[in-house]
Amino acid sequence: MKNYSCIYQDILIYGYIDMLIASRQTISRKLILNAIKALADETRIRILNLLSFGALNVNEIVDVLEMGQSRISRHLKILSDASLVQSNREGTWVYYSLTEQASFSFDLKELILSYKEDLPNRESDQQKVSYLFKNREEKSSSYFDKVAKNYENLQKQVLNPEVYRKQIISYLPSKLNTILDLGCGTGELFPYLLKKSKSVLGIDSSSEMIREAKSNFSKNKNIKLIESPLETIPVQKNSADAVIASMVLHHISNPPLVLSEANRVLKENGTLCIVDLKKHDKEFMRDNFSDLWLGFELPLLKNWLSTNGFIFIESSEIKTSSDFTILTIKANKKGGLNVRSN
Repeated sequence: MKNYSCIYQDILIYGYIDMLIASRQTISRKLILNAIKALADETRIRILNLLSFGALNVNEIVDVLEMGQSRISRHLKILSDASLVQSNREGTWVYYSLTEQASFSFDLKELILSYKEDLPNRESDQQKVSYLFKNREEKSSSYFDKVAKNYENLQKQVLNPEVYRKQIISYLPSKLNTILDLGCGTGELFPYLLKKSKSVLGIDSSSEMIREAKSNFSKNKNIKLIESPLETIPVQKNSADAVIASMVLHHISNPPLVLSEANRVLKENGTLCIVDLKKHDKEFMRDNFSDLWLGFELPLLKNWLSTNGFIFIESSEIKTSSDFTILTIKANKKGGLNVRSN
């Protein structure tokens, strides 16, 4: 294993120079200095590694690294100034994630993370983040287990499911063989999808949701159900004509990873349909519906789609009878690509 000084020697001298020569970028001195300053500290390298697994708020980073909040906030400020991380407010919470746009800082961050197996405290940090994400998932699954029998009524209290389900169908080609419904719940979308496809595979992480769906559609041989986390879909690559992610991404710790999985299982030029809440500030959705993210802005979703091998086709906004706006998106898998995130 390389020692820490050797990692910096490789990255900040050889790798840095090679990258500048290869990219022929015109980079400001301030950005270069900020980036080198940001990477000249072990804790900040550890934070980059943590965020490579998904977005975290300050308290979660504090818990993993077992350091004071003021110290962590100072490190995050330095990383932000170097454009290595970005912040996103979720109501009263602020989450940090790695920057995704193509830039000098992005390239340098990717170079750093290519050495992640040699980073200090990597194994313990990764175990703690995995435990944190597992707790998030268990909390979400526990909620959906409790509400499985009444979930459709709960949806109708806040949203207009009939409207956005019709929008999904309008995005789908006809005469498909297989559609994957991610976060399928109790299967309310299945009758719609079977109008466009010979078979539907529903996948959900909640055992009670899957049990309820099996009870509702036990006699339909064209519907199959699997209990599984959506970040690791137990389906062969290039096997689905379309993938649906309806009202599911705001419950997922790492939404881009789900999009990466959707890309993997889709056939070339296959269709991805996303339905989710537009960014809002309604904190009660965390407690009442176990939402992790308070919706998304369209530019962020389009960025995730592009990064994970999709071509954005179209989108629409649907006003609900409550204060929420629903985003619907159609995208196609780029030809010849299979993208997988960390």
